Amino acid sequence: MTELRERAEVSALPEAAWDVRLAAARAELPFARRRWLALGLADAPRLRFVPTAVRRAEGDEVLVPLCVSGSRAQIGCYGYGSLAVSAERQGRPVDFAGLAEAVCRERGLTELTTLLPPYGAFPGVDRQSGTWPARPGRDTYLLRLAGDAGAVWKAARGNCRTAVRRAGALGLVASPAAPGHESDLLDLYRQTLSRHGVTSAVTASDLAFLTAGEQAVTTVVLDEEGVQAASVFAVGEPGAEAVGPGAGGTPGEEGAPGAFHLMQLTSERGRAANAGHLAFWSALTELAARGVGTVDLGAAAGGGQARFKTGWGAVAAASRVVRWRPADPTQLTEATQPTGPTEPIEPGEFTDRRGTR
Repeated sequence: MTELRERAEVSALPEAAWDVRLAAARAELPFARRRWLALGLADAPRLRFVPTAVRRAEGDEVLVPLCVSGSRAQIGCYGYGSLAVSAERQGRPVDFAGLAEAVCRERGLTELTTLLPPYGAFPGVDRQSGTWPARPGRDTYLLRLAGDAGAVWKAARGNCRTAVRRAGALGLVASPAAPGHESDLLDLYRQTLSRHGVTSAVTASDLAFLTAGEQAVTTVVLDEEGVQAASVFAVGEPGAEAVGPGAGGTPGEEGAPGAFHLMQLTSERGRAANAGHLAFWSALTELAARGVGTVDLGAAAGGGQARFKTGWGAVAAASRVVRWRPADPTQLTEATQPTGPTEPIEPGEFTDRRGTR
């Protein structure tokens, strides 16, 4: 897409217009949506969301959820970086260098970075960004679900299955989150992060969309004292190859949607009763019912979290870090010279709470 460098029109969009354009486009990952971005921005105050459209004279368009800090920017800020493309460009690769040069020239930026899932995990992502120059990032953990929760259950380690059974025997019950659970999610979120010495500016209203069932699968586990655990997964769109009824097509096919484990939340009471395992397993069964093919369980902050993920059958794979800088920084004109803070933006700016539970 080298034509972007010479013939692209780069423009900032009002956030309302972003929502409309995004609804008409295709994003291989769910993280270009404003509600996911808001979760990342809440804990990254130096980032500013600048909805950006890159349009060619031929009419096709790439939507870039640009998050800017001074002279540096990144694509997205929560989960992974995600572009959305118009119908004319669906299924075609996007040249990162051409895109980055056009955006950076227009915005006066000296660096553009993003974070991508492991190569080979999600075919639609690979078609769009498989040729982007990348270096290995932090390991994430990939679970092959293929719409078959039963196979995952049989392959899971015995201690994982025992934990789920024990939670049920103690009277804990799993159910889909519903409107009204946002305050429970916030309380669990804060408890979970506090065990790792982390604070967050996220509010209950930021989490409310997780209970609606449209952009996420959120399972809560309750006992007689209330909600004790929750598992939250973002769900992508099915690929263009998906066939059959429902959200996913035939389970295990290339067109099956992917899912991303974003929060594993437990109270102290829930930890003692294996509530987290029950929440996680119940969410997996719902994802399987939706025809999800691969689940990205995210990073692990330590050996215990790695054992939790591998215990369910997940395999470690390196995420991909993409960074672009102009070959000649003097290309920036006086009118586009950046102002404001210019600290480097590292891939860690992508809020990832999946390593805490």
